[in-house]
Amino acid sequence: METKTFSVITSTSMILSLTIAALSIIGVAFTGFYPGIIVLLLVALIPVASKFYAKKIISKSNAFQRNYYTTLAIINLLSILVVLWMTFVIVHDRVLHDCC
Repeated sequence: METKTFSVITSTSMILSLTIAALSIIGVAFTGFYPGIIVLLLVALIPVASKFYAKKIISKSNAFQRNYYTTLAIINLLSILVVLWMTFVIVHDRVLHDCC
C-alpha cells in the first residue's frame, strides 16, 4: 500500500514536471530550441516512472515497499528541485536575456 507522503510527493512532482515540460515545448515556438529542454523533458519522466513502479511492487513485502517508497519519494523531491532550477535558468537565459 502506498504511503500518503509518497503519493502526495509523486503527484506534486508529476503535475509540476508535466506542466513545465508542456510549457517548455510551447516556449520553443517563441524563443527557439534550447538544449536544456531535452533534460527537462527527461526529468519529467521520473515521476511518471515512479508511479508505474509503485503499482508494480504492490505484491512485495511491506518492508520492501517501504524502502522503495522512501527512495522514490526522495528522487521525486530532487526532481522537483531540478525542474524548478532548470525553469529558472531557462527563463533567465532565453526570456530575460540577463545571463553573463
